[in-house]
Amino acid sequence: MKLADIKKKWEEFIILKDHRSLDIILATIIGNMLIDKDPIWTVIISPSSGGKTTLISPIVDIPKIYFVDDLTEKTLLSGYKVGGKDNSLLRTIGSGIMTFSDFTSILAKNPISRGEILSQLKLVYDRKVTKYTGTGGIKWEGKIGLIAGATPDIYYHLESGRSMGERFIYYWLDVPSDLEITIKQSETNISAKDMTDVMKVFYKEYFEGVKVWIEKHGVFNLKINKDQKDRVRKASMFCVAGKATVHTNFKSGKVDQIPQKASVGRDNKSFEALLLTFQVMHAYETDDKDAKVEDWMIDIVEKCAYSSINRERRAILEILADTENHLSASQIGSSKGLGLEKDGVAIYLAPLFAVGLIKRETSGNPFKWYIEDNSVRHFIKKVSSLVPQIKLKADEPITETDQEFDDL
Repeated sequence: MKLADIKKKWEEFIILKDHRSLDIILATIIGNMLIDKDPIWTVIISPSSGGKTTLISPIVDIPKIYFVDDLTEKTLLSGYKVGGKDNSLLRTIGSGIMTFSDFTSILAKNPISRGEILSQLKLVYDRKVTKYTGTGGIKWEGKIGLIAGATPDIYYHLESGRSMGERFIYYWLDVPSDLEITIKQSETNISAKDMTDVMKVFYKEYFEGVKVWIEKHGVFNLKINKDQKDRVRKASMFCVAGKATVHTNFKSGKVDQIPQKASVGRDNKSFEALLLTFQVMHAYETDDKDAKVEDWMIDIVEKCAYSSINRERRAILEILADTENHLSASQIGSSKGLGLEKDGVAIYLAPLFAVGLIKRETSGNPFKWYIEDNSVRHFIKKVSSLVPQIKLKADEPITETDQEFDDL
């Protein structure tokens, strides 16, 4: 069983616009279950009914996969026993993969619950959790992978938790248009359950094929050239800057605390674990023990890095990357069909400026904004084409007149 077979079968049922989504979904499973590297925690993001659950669900028959509908502060490790057995989720799994079809709803809990859940998940990622109760201490050690579907609201629910160092890799799913979906649905008459029943056989057979190949040949070191390594490094740096927690005043929208930006090391290691898995999958596909990292794998890493920041910030970055001019908030909001008012743009300019992705010209009023670093500009222009979640108008000119005053 090869990836091409899985993708071809999917195309009988759906418009598979984003072929690489299957690469990263299966890499998440294989990397966590078959390769002894850092856990891979992948969140597939798309609007509601975007197809993420459809593509994830067929992993159900792969061993040690646990679908989780909800999490509370006590789900992972509680110490509560039934019939003398601890039924905590971590004790049940041991080592395996947690799967969430709707991770956004879990993070939409009240801030206290959300903070406690994220704090516990951080410990789970680091492979060791100890919890003390009135009856003594409870410990868990293992390796837990994670794959989840989420809507774009996840960005806003995670803003407060990112300062604790969240561990997710984000992947924005490119979805077909409404017209494409309705045409395809008129051509096929298969339920979501039936699709899962068909495709779970393909997923499991592919997983088992890679497992047998690894048992025969082993896992080799990451084979990556200097230029590819530099691309991963730049993607990791962009990722941590884009994900940095930037606290703003709720009234003025101005940054009132020093940004909390994580070290680049963890994201870089997560991307390397993902790349090693892609390399192993490619070796299996080609039956070539000397398979190396290929550029399309780096493309996926760059897409993940770009997917780590919310749509509004990305849209603003794309507008600024597409012009040499310095633009005011009003000009940005009216450019390329973005459709945001000045104050709406300002909310996102402040964090981007605080982490150094954009610069501000203060010599006049209104302030003007621009991208100074050409490597950042190049990265945005290149990767934004891989994350087409915002339909900006490519041929609409930047507005040069601005009668309003900005006071950031």
